[in-house]
Amino acid sequence: FNNEVRSAADLWMNDNIRRVRAAVRNVAQHGGMLAVIAESGAGKSTLRKDLAHWIKSQAQPVIVVEPYILGMEDSTRKGRPLRAEDITTAVINRLMPGAPIRQSDQRRKAQMHEALRASSETGNRHILIIEEGHRLSRETIRHFKGFYELEDGFKKVLSIILIGQTELEKKLSEHNPEVREVVQRCEMVKLPPLDNHVEGYLRHKFDRAGLQFDAIFAPDAVDAIRATLRQAVSETVRGQRQAREQRRERERQRGQR
Repeated sequence: FNNEVRSAADLWMNDNIRRVRAAVRNVAQHGGMLAVIAESGAGKSTLRKDLAHWIKSQAQPVIVVEPYILGMEDSTRKGRPLRAEDITTAVINRLMPGAPIRQSDQRRKAQMHEALRASSETGNRHILIIEEGHRLSRETIRHFKGFYELEDGFKKVLSIILIGQTELEKKLSEHNPEVREVVQRCEMVKLPPLDNHVEGYLRHKFDRAGLQFDAIFAPDAVDAIRATLRQAVSETVRGQRQAREQRRERERQRGQR
């Protein structure tokens, strides 16, 4: 199952994946702001690759911008946060390769807006895709309102897709006043885990490899695999919870000192 998706035919689809894929393509075609929420391994990255394949194979006039920060985290304590200026610079570099980046924040934002408008006038659409969205800081999330509201007349010139694990849903809570204006503009879709679709998934994968599922697996194998996966997920969630609690305790102790 390593590196097994090499073409669109390798993708396994169920109704949930088709629904989320349709939402992603709709934003690419018609604009908007979308958050895709799913556990690790549910197919988030595969959907992003599928979007790239669809844009290329269908000759869609969509330019994708994907800012990249090595070791991205939501605070400087844990790593390097993705900042608004990183996004602005990524857009300029994508639309104007080699162009000198203006130094001040205000002039750099104006440069980005000019590039987006000029590209939009030629018929292009632009979509900002951020993976690992659960690692975004709330300060950066708050700036998405400004990115989303960039316009050329009545036409918005930059759509946004955030892809992340379940922590992203908490960061996009409407009860958080820091990000409320972003949440009001952002559609959220959830991609459930495979769970009861494990058999269909496995049958598809083995069929792509030219193998017969029923010749390899006993009748009760799928139930056993599902139970094992659920246990593994539970242990992972428990470990993540313990790590968060330990981190909070260390921060509390540092605060006391």
